[in-house]
Amino acid sequence: VNVRDVLTEAPCNVIRYRGDEGDAGEAGGALEADWIARDLVAGPEGTEFSLEVRGEDAGRAHMPMHGGFNLANCLAALATIERLGVPLAESLDALRSYRGVKRRQEIRGEVRDIVVVDDFAHHPTAVEGSIGALKARFAGRRLIAIFEARTNTSRRAVFQDRYARAFDAADRVLIRRLPEEPIYSATGEPTELFSAEDLARALEGRGVDAEVFDDIDALVVEQARVLRPGDVVLVMSNGDFGNIWEKLLDALGSE
Repeated sequence: VNVRDVLTEAPCNVIRYRGDEGDAGEAGGALEADWIARDLVAGPEGTEFSLEVRGEDAGRAHMPMHGGFNLANCLAALATIERLGVPLAESLDALRSYRGVKRRQEIRGEVRDIVVVDDFAHHPTAVEGSIGALKARFAGRRLIAIFEARTNTSRRAVFQDRYARAFDAADRVLIRRLPEEPIYSATGEPTELFSAEDLARALEGRGVDAEVFDDIDALVVEQARVLRPGDVVLVMSNGDFGNIWEKLLDALGSE
């Protein structure tokens, strides 16, 4: 599909947006845009950027979040509510106090200067985006990713190779080995399944420290012992993951 043709022929009003640094929405950085975020600066409290609206400078904006996905959503929301009649100055002011949604880079707690983050990411694109966002937010700190491939799609081999690249920016990756259970498929039972071991080997080959685990409680005990001040732990799953983040915070507090 040619994106430019879609934008030209769409039977509705199209508002184009992009960020000139990092991911920035479906239109892509190479296309012209009505809303543009430039000169991004990520810090502990969020991301600042210069906002350009229809070729005019709209000043600096502060988004209390990080990463390309959040930036894309931010620009889309600002453009939409402006279209509905909300003055840009009001929406930018409201944006400063926005705190995101549950399980999207959600900080669950901090113990002994170790931050535990809960994230819904399970698709490789989302995994890569979440890791990149947290590396920007917590620059210079070690990031340990704990991952569970739980959905029907992620448990198939379709993303096996792509996952290896998605974790490149992590300092250490812990991958849960899931029990063998049937995977629903309208086209028959899948035979090529995701392998935690293959992912760990691929990551090691790319220079990323990786390990496979089965037991959540055992992992929590080990991590409470080896984690050190300054570490950031990113828990990624679209399920409850055995409340691993809560158990980890409890274990860190009892050490």
